[in-house]
Amino acid sequence: MMAAITAAGQGKRVLVLEKMDRLGKKLLATGNGKCNYTNRYQAQECYRSREPEFAWKGIQVFGAQQALDFFHQLGILPKERAGYYYPASGQAASVREALERRMEGLGVEIHTGERVTGLYPGEKGWLIESDHGKYGAEKVILSVGGQASPVHGSSGDGYDMAQSLGHEIVPVLPALTSCILKGDFMKKWGGVRIQGKITLYSKAGEQLAQDRGELQLVDYGISGIPVFQVSRYAAVALHQGDQPYLIMDIMEDYSLRELTQELEQRREALGQYQGVQALDGMLHSKLAAVLLKEAGLSAKQNASSWSDRQLTKLAQRMKQWKLGIAAVSGFDKAQVTCGGVSTKEVDGKTMESRLCPGLYLTGELLDVDGICGGYNLQWAWTSGYLAGLHAGR
Repeated sequence: MMAAITAAGQGKRVLVLEKMDRLGKKLLATGNGKCNYTNRYQAQECYRSREPEFAWKGIQVFGAQQALDFFHQLGILPKERAGYYYPASGQAASVREALERRMEGLGVEIHTGERVTGLYPGEKGWLIESDHGKYGAEKVILSVGGQASPVHGSSGDGYDMAQSLGHEIVPVLPALTSCILKGDFMKKWGGVRIQGKITLYSKAGEQLAQDRGELQLVDYGISGIPVFQVSRYAAVALHQGDQPYLIMDIMEDYSLRELTQELEQRREALGQYQGVQALDGMLHSKLAAVLLKEAGLSAKQNASSWSDRQLTKLAQRMKQWKLGIAAVSGFDKAQVTCGGVSTKEVDGKTMESRLCPGLYLTGELLDVDGICGGYNLQWAWTSGYLAGLHAGR
């Protein structure tokens, strides 16, 4: 939509082929339906890729302020919350409809319910085949998304198109998703939310990623934004045959020594109570029961019976709880795709293919994925703008 608006704004005739029954369906699901469309904080590390500087070059041209100005012109009044920008209406539909109105106002021809089945370079441009017919075009912009959230139309067909034209595809994996843990203890902690820190390590002990915030403990593993942020690195490690694991700190505000002292005081003052009861007010009861069992203690065992060694082990588990990762959740739960068309084959200033002149690639189709917080939409605006600008010249 951004690419079409930018190209049509230069007086070009633009046709959009959309296989879904309406434009921008995935946009409606962003920001829990409120559309977190960009973020005040921008840095290179917010965009992940085998070429970390690729996306950042584009952000320097069309970044957060340019996105805010663009949408303001379309009628979207921004509302900021801790650096996250949403439409003041609180509706993702406002953003989608503003884009569609601008497209219509510029005379963009829109075909919905039409799936592209083939894309071929010709002597004077491109031949596009769809399940409705054939088209000729001077330039083609592929803005078909990745493979995450297939319910909104992201089936990964763009990778096949790009690969058929000779492009290298960096392994496509789920990102911004939850982690499925090894074991079955998670069934007893499902529904608990805690503040904590999560650190991802390779089997060899190399730190791969780290984040902190609200962790959501679910019956199959662990979720929440901090887990989303590290999940793409877990997905890559698993794909490469590694056995990554997480270290969870559920008492980040306390040192190991302070926790040990706290538990010693509880053993003394609350020793007549069962273990879960002695931890009441310190940990959620469901989490406390799992923690005690994982530390080799019975939930019904009185706190007074904790040995110094058991007490130390319990404190250590709170600070360094090792969690084996069996898998990351699939594309159906992922918010974005890691991997895609190699950015080495795309001009970062124009989004034009280095292999196929007149072909432009954007957004999630490329090997670029942002962290949570509006960065993937910002990349969509940035890459769409650059592609539309240069294809329309």
